[in-house]
Amino acid sequence: MELKKKKKSDFSAISINRIVAGRYREFSKKISKSHTLTLELMMDFFEGAKISPKNKYLMNHMGYVHYMTKRFDYIEELLRNWEKNSSIPKIHDMLKKVFDFAEVEERSKRKNLEFQQKMFDQSLKRDKVTQYDNYMLKENWKKERNRILKVLDYIKLEKPRFGKSYYKIEIEESELESLRQDLNEEF
Repeated sequence: MELKKKKKSDFSAISINRIVAGRYREFSKKISKSHTLTLELMMDFFEGAKISPKNKYLMNHMGYVHYMTKRFDYIEELLRNWEKNSSIPKIHDMLKKVFDFAEVEERSKRKNLEFQQKMFDQSLKRDKVTQYDNYMLKENWKKERNRILKVLDYIKLEKPRFGKSYYKIEIEESELESLRQDLNEEF
């Protein structure tokens, strides 16, 4: 029975500047149905968050956060406009063409290697030296010649004050190791 008998709350008048009252009415319409409920929600928020409008540090911080939010929105808008109006799509298309060209080049090299392998296999079946075999022998000879010349560049003649002259090879260990691996692969 007590639930059916609701007490009407008593209202109290507060004097507020006419301009502030107008602002409050507009704000109240956005927040809740009544002015009282809006004011209660605002007070609960400030008390719950332990925020005081008199705290100048907090207000400065909130102002700074608001300012930074506006700046970030502006930067986002600039980036979106730049993305739409700039040459980024052109650069993307150019890079895509370059990569497509590289892919075509790789395919042609692969076909060329397959062709060379096929020619080599055919030359092994016959006991004759073909033009391809001759070409490959010349290429191998050029590679070996260049490798030997490279090693010869590392050889220096040492002339000590006493004793016989001798040759010294000044080569880094990593280069010597790679040379050994190359020679082992061929045999």
